[in-house]
Parts: sequence; C-alpha cells; structure tokens
Amino acid sequence: MTPPTQGTDDGDDTGSPHDTGAPHDTGSPLAPHGTRRREVVTAIAAVLVVAVLVVTALFVRQPPPVPAPSEPPAASDTPSPSPTPSPSPSPPAGPPVIEVWATSMDREFTTTFGRWVGDSALDGGEAPEAGDTGEAPDPGPAPDATITVDPATARQSFNAVGAALTHSSAALLAAMPAEQRAALLEELFAPDGPVRLGILRIPFGGSDFVAEPAYTYDDVPDGETDWGLERFSTRADDATLRPILRQILAVAPDLHIIASPWSPPAWLKDSGELAGGRLIEADRGANAYARYLVRALQEYAAEEIPIAAVTVQNEPQARNPDGYPGLDMPVEDQAWVISSLGPALRDAGLSTQIFAYDHNWALHPADAASTPEGEDPAYEYPSDVLRSFAAPWVDGVAYHCYSGEAERMSRLHESFPDAELWVTECSGSHGADDSSATIFANTLAWQAQNLVIGSLNNWASTVLTWNLALNADGGPHIGGCDTCTGVVTVESDGSVTRNAEYYALASVGRYAPRGATVVESSVVAGSTVGSSPEGDSAVGDSAVSDSLPHVALANPDGSTVVTIFNGAGEERTVDVAIPKATAGPGDESTQHPDVDATTSVARATIPARALATVVIPAHPQP
Repeated sequence: MTPPTQGTDDGDDTGSPHDTGAPHDTGSPLAPHGTRRREVVTAIAAVLVVAVLVVTALFVRQPPPVPAPSEPPAASDTPSPSPTPSPSPSPPAGPPVIEVWATSMDREFTTTFGRWVGDSALDGGEAPEAGDTGEAPDPGPAPDATITVDPATARQSFNAVGAALTHSSAALLAAMPAEQRAALLEELFAPDGPVRLGILRIPFGGSDFVAEPAYTYDDVPDGETDWGLERFSTRADDATLRPILRQILAVAPDLHIIASPWSPPAWLKDSGELAGGRLIEADRGANAYARYLVRALQEYAAEEIPIAAVTVQNEPQARNPDGYPGLDMPVEDQAWVISSLGPALRDAGLSTQIFAYDHNWALHPADAASTPEGEDPAYEYPSDVLRSFAAPWVDGVAYHCYSGEAERMSRLHESFPDAELWVTECSGSHGADDSSATIFANTLAWQAQNLVIGSLNNWASTVLTWNLALNADGGPHIGGCDTCTGVVTVESDGSVTRNAEYYALASVGRYAPRGATVVESSVVAGSTVGSSPEGDSAVGDSAVSDSLPHVALANPDGSTVVTIFNGAGEERTVDVAIPKATAGPGDESTQHPDVDATTSVARATIPARALATVVIPAHPQP
C-alpha cells in the first residue's frame, strides 16, 4: 500500500440532593425530647451527605462524551480525542427544513438551516392578491453560485462508504474496554448513527497492517507444498478479526464485506516467500489459488460472515512490496485466476462478486519502472482484464487512489458501462513532522475533493478509505506506510480521536442510504464561483480548490443530498436548484436569475474551508 506524498448523560434527576427522605422538623416545643434529638441527628447527617455530593461534583472528572447521532461535534481550538457535541439549533417552523451539516478544515463542526428562495409555497410568503403585480418575493442578493441538480438524470446506484478492518485495526479494537468498543462500533456502523459505514474490506491473510507476523491460510515449512489444501485453515482469524466482524455485524446486519488477499501461500510462488514473486506453474498455480480463495469464502460463510465480493490480488502491479506480503500478478495471470475462480464459486453455490485489478487509478511511475525488460507495463490493466477470456466472470473493477485521477474511472465506464466501479482503498497520509491540525486540514481537503466527490462523480458506487483504526504512531504495521492515518485513532489510554476520514465518509454515508442514486449536477454558467478548480489555493501540502466541487444524490424518500467542498477562505452562499416534479407550465412562483419557473431553489451558506452536506427534503405536494 503506497499512500499519497464528549459530559455524559447522567439521566433525569427528579429529586433534590437536599431531600434525604427524613421527617421534617416542625420546630414545635411540644415534640418529645428523644424524638427531637433523633431529628437533629438526621438533619446533621443530611447536611453531611449534601456536602459529600457537592465535593464529588466539583472534583470528580467526568469522561468525555461521544458525539450523539443527531448532533455534530462542536468546534475546539485543540482537537480532543472525542469532540464535544454542540446543541443543534432548533429547526425553523413551517415548510420542510433544509439542513446544512459542515466540517471545516480547522476542525469546527456546525449545523445550520437553509431556506427556500422565491417560492411563496415554501418560503412562508403569501400568494399575490388580485391587483398585485403578480411577482414572486425578491430572493435577495445574488448567491455566489447556483448548482442545478436533476434527480431524473440517474447515473450509478450508490452502495456505501466504508474502510478496512485490517488485523491492526481489529487488534486495537479488541484491546479496548468492552463498553467503549461497543459504543465506538455503534457510532461508526449503526444504520441510524452519525457515520453509517456500510462496507468493510478485510484481508484474506496478512497485509502490511498486522500486529503479528503476516500469514496465509496454508503456510507450510520451507520446501513443502500443499496442492490438495489439506492444511488449509482460516482459524488464525479467530484471534481478533472475526470476533470484531461479528460485533460489527450485530450492529449492522446489512453490512457488505469485500475480501482481498495480499499474497498466496509462499509455496505457490516462485520467490518462495510472501513478499514479492509470481504464481508458479501458470494454469495449475492459478487453479490452486482459486480453490484456496473458495475455501476461505466457504469457511467465512460457515462462520455466518458472508463475503459479498472478492478481489484476487491486492495491488497486482506493486512488484516490490516493502517488507510485507505481495504478489506481482501480470494481466494474464489475473485472467487465469479469475477464469478458474468464477466456475469454482458457481459450483460451490457462492454468489460472491469478483472484482478485477484492485490497484491505482493509473499505473504508478515506480511500478512502471519496475516492469521486467521486454514485458508490457500494462498501463490499461483493468481494461485488459475486461477484454480477456476472464471477462464473463468479472463483476467490476476495484481501484486505489495513490496514482492518477478519478477521471480514469469515467474512461473505463465509457468502454465497459456494465462494470461496477469501487474505490477499495485510499489512506490519509502526512509528512513526518506535520502537526495534527495540518494533518486534519490536508486530509479533509484531499479526500473531500478526490475520494468522496471525485469518485462518486466518476461512476464509483462504493468508496472506502484504508484502516478503520490505527494507533497514534500510525500502526501497528510491518513495512509499507509509516504515516498512514485511520478513520479513528485509538490512543494509548483507550480514548478515541475522530480523524478527517471519519467526517469525509460521514458527509455522504450519514445522509445517503444504499439505493440512493448519483445524479447530474453542475454549477450554472455565470456564477461567481466556477465548477472547475481554477485559482486553487494551497493549504499545507494539499491543493484546495477555489471552486465548489460537489456531488448530488437522489434518495429513495425523494430528498436530495448535495455534498459540497468550499476551499475558499470565506463562506459562500449557494443556491441549489431542483426541478419541481409537480410544477406545470406557467408556474411563476420562482423568480431566480439562473433557473426557470419550474424549479425549487434551496439556499445554503457553506462555511469557509469546509466540507458541507446540504439535505433538501422532497418538494411538498400541492
């Protein structure tokens, strides 16, 4: 893997701390002497109890809270392990509410409300009376930009956003106290939670992110082989990986899982080791590797952990992995493995999808330079596989983000429109001496523009980052990336820091369910803010677009979600124009300089240097 250069709810306390339940002293001189003494003693005891409670409240530190699903974390000058939630403003009364959820590069979190513009049926105005000019209310100052969205222009169906449960992530989560781990998994995966991750990638065997030495499911002593897979077993995954998967599935039963191997067993490789080398004996090696993958899928299914999709090799063009498992798999070798795997899955009664490639948008220069002399570097690897004899068994193509641009997926889609496109890995990374503020800002800016918005606008239906959880040192790991970041960081004291990846994924995952549709959208010509990244400004090492990169999705309930990145140093007013499904010719309720009368316009303010999601409810029926 080569990456790019909260207080607690104490419940309702309905009783007063001064109310001890003791009989009240009426102060009557007729009270018996013994009774009077008992009442005095009781009163003294009550005072002592109150004193203890007050001291406890003053000096006992409460644990930090976790952001509530319905509330975004509040701003903080210094990033805390668990950002504290700020009270959400009360939605305005009247027409359907337009919500704007934003995360800034400065780690500020806001929830605001937009308004309907120029539509008397929606903005609270009254229809013109007889004798009036008939003009609609003045929409006010012109917006900085108008984004038109057409829910009728369906592109790809949205599947989910997610991350990878590597062995490192699983080990860190398993080491957390049970209650804290359960709360974190609920936060990340609950269908009604603040992030709503819907897919996980897992390694079949070891990767570069392991807490212990890497392994495969059929390791044998040097010099031995196991063509019959008699020593095959996935039991090693029972240490941490499968237990954590079961806990996540208990929270999110509809979770999708994609599995990727980093290497076949060493005895199946000409190198005789897990790092580097190629499959041996061409078709025989490919057949054995296909059977190996089917066995892994069957054992996971037997453990009631169904695998929805599989790739046959992580990063097949990374010929020289840095101390971690890997395999040089030329196009022809991948075609052989897939053409053996497809029929084997069918015969085993498994419906697992097969995704080809699982590498960068474009061939990395270092991988091109390592091509053996006289061999094709395979600049169009995924297209080559889809044109090979393995094509009937290929359901889609998996990509990573570490080289090239997301637009490469659109080029592939033009030639192979039926192939599903997934981005299965994209790690945040940083300079060795970068501050936490710089890491957060740069990662949010890059992943917002390229991973989330860029991928979905270029036909990807599924978007994953890399590690779900890492420690403060970006590990544990063997070789590979020294500066990778996870969706969350599990600190040495067990506390959790939510990283930029958390908010980038939530910007879509929280608001668009599986089955939503990515739709056409564009910035209207003439807006003061363009739709292409011109006049980019720099923040640290990350280029930040001075335009308004965005992506729009139409939800099954009729609502529309527009995720927008504002990289400028000032807030921007944006109008989102959506056709009215029920508006007919001659409807003049909307007076807007950039759109026609059959369009509803939602106005939102996008904070400076922020990733924001505008949630627009369905247009009300007349």
